[in-house]
Amino acid sequence: MPARFATVDDFLDALTAERRAEVESLRALVLEAEPELIEILKWNSPDYTLRGIDRLTINAPGKGPVRLILHFGADRPENKDEAPAFGGDPSGLLTWHSNIWASLTLPQPDDLTTTGDAIIAVVRAWLAEE
Repeated sequence: MPARFATVDDFLDALTAERRAEVESLRALVLEAEPELIEILKWNSPDYTLRGIDRLTINAPGKGPVRLILHFGADRPENKDEAPAFGGDPSGLLTWHSNIWASLTLPQPDDLTTTGDAIIAVVRAWLAEE
């Protein structure tokens, strides 16, 4: 994949068919969770803003799983030693990296049918956080 993309479509066009299908399935869940999200290209990846604040980013490295990064943009101070206060993940889908950001690994396609609703619920709860 090229080092930089001009648009989300450029990013998607650079993916293999299998990787693109994974990213597209995650994009669909994100937009189902909150149709008012604005999709942009930031950090060389599809990024989603709500009310002008970056809140979600799709991470699709050349190798490794596709992940959804849940964050509060770049303005909130981060404390890696502080526990997150987020309570909107009853299924335990998130892996926490600090008090202000977590990642969600896209499940295998067979598991996605059973976890899709849980992913949508986590995204909705995350976006409700201020």
